[in-house]
Amino acid sequence: MTVATIQFTDSAIKRALSDKSVTELRDPRFPLRLRLSRLHNRGSWHLVTYKDGKDRWEKVASWPLVGAKVILDGLPSMSVQHRQENNIKVNNWLSCSGLLQWYLTRSQSDTSLSIKRKRNIKCAISKHLLPVLGDVLLSELNHHKVDELLIWPLQSRYAIGSVRQYYAILRKAFKQATVLKLISDDPLSSLSFTDFISTPIATKPPKLQATDLLPLLTNIGNAKDDAAVLIFIMLAYGTRIGETRLLKWAYYDEANTKLVIPADITKTQAQLTIPITPLMATVLNWHKRNQLADGYRGVYLFPHKYRAGGLDERSANSMVKQVSNGEWTAHDLRKLARSCWADLGIDYMVAEQMLNHSMTKLDQAYIHTYLADQKRAAIELWHSHLMEVFNPFICRLNQDNTKTGNNLQTV
Repeated sequence: MTVATIQFTDSAIKRALSDKSVTELRDPRFPLRLRLSRLHNRGSWHLVTYKDGKDRWEKVASWPLVGAKVILDGLPSMSVQHRQENNIKVNNWLSCSGLLQWYLTRSQSDTSLSIKRKRNIKCAISKHLLPVLGDVLLSELNHHKVDELLIWPLQSRYAIGSVRQYYAILRKAFKQATVLKLISDDPLSSLSFTDFISTPIATKPPKLQATDLLPLLTNIGNAKDDAAVLIFIMLAYGTRIGETRLLKWAYYDEANTKLVIPADITKTQAQLTIPITPLMATVLNWHKRNQLADGYRGVYLFPHKYRAGGLDERSANSMVKQVSNGEWTAHDLRKLARSCWADLGIDYMVAEQMLNHSMTKLDQAYIHTYLADQKRAAIELWHSHLMEVFNPFICRLNQDNTKTGNNLQTV
């Protein structure tokens, strides 16, 4: 065993690693030792004290997860724990920075998360959590610190709903690290968002009402073909924009008049089966003919214009914005559909299933044994209601069928 004496800095440690015979590093200024693995790619920080005539070694952190600066910043706190004869808490990190960076890296490689969710986590951690909590020691993180450094400053600049989302990501990071035993205790486990802000978050008023159906359908009728079909499907079924933009022709079972959206592209990770009415079948077949006429032979209903794959989120939202003029979003179409379904007397459970909301196992069993026919009846009722207001495809379909000699005026 070879012990090298250096001044603990990250650069000095890196230089010392070039000597493969070194197995331990010490700095005479501090009661710390860094024991290195055989390959010099990892190591353990130990607090070394003297008691009853013997050296007492306690592992306090892992290297390189905890660098020299962080371990030295946390040394006073560890020394206090030792003097009070408390067991020193062994964590993979001493500050919040290491934990948050770890969770950020982990989330970006989590295949169960959507691209949008990953983007939201990255934004929250990089822009809101790390700048104010990164240097806070895990041993010093408490209710007051979170309130003073994070919650209260954020609530003065952002909506309460946004602040709650940032805090939820912070809570999730600490909970995950605790479950995986990367930290010994979760300092946030007993805290909820209402401990900081008890004001209820106001529900945003809907931007689209049932009385807006006529101008909405008229705008869809005046939109470009792809945008018209994309927006109409979301209105006709209440589907989310994320799953609608990634629809493939293989999901459409024309023989059994249904479209099956697989779990891996839905927000709730639950498969959604939607019935295809004669109206939607006509629209989809017209859309397919248009794609073939334009030379597209790919698998997507809404292919990306410049690269392989389906429509990306930004392009899909841009399509919606072109039709809405920024006055409403894709989610407002979903809200409008749900509201109109209630007005039409559609059963609550049927509507919840059509929206693919998360459900209990009991609810799911109820759906599979009872609601299939009710869902189709509900969708047919809703589509009939839309056509009573206005058919946004009537001109396109009639123009298309002038070439074939068919008349779809009644569709």
